[in-house]
Amino acid sequence: MWWRWLWIVLAFWLLSAHFLRYDQLYGMGIFALAPLAGLIKPQISIRLLQLALVISTVTVWGLSTVDMIQMRLAHDAPWQRLAAIMATVMIFTLAAAWCGNGLLRQNKARQNKARQTQD
Repeated sequence: MWWRWLWIVLAFWLLSAHFLRYDQLYGMGIFALAPLAGLIKPQISIRLLQLALVISTVTVWGLSTVDMIQMRLAHDAPWQRLAAIMATVMIFTLAAAWCGNGLLRQNKARQNKARQTQD
């Protein structure tokens, strides 16, 4: 299921772009390269990628949303569209984390099939 990996990679690249916007190159590099961890021990690395996406949804997107909405409110600017866009980004990131469950099921089925052929 290549599309599950695509969601995960895009979510991490979106987080990477957020860090690049604020000239935080180390954060950008870490998030840009994080999906490569899926190539190493898929069971553990996929769980870690899922955890990173869920935590990033709260700490990166959630805090950024609150800060940006407060700034808009302070300047009497409209904030509803910003809130809708950021909610969509958060839902996308959580959906990417959820896609990891399908990858884990696929890996487990592949391992079971390999064990059956060995017996």
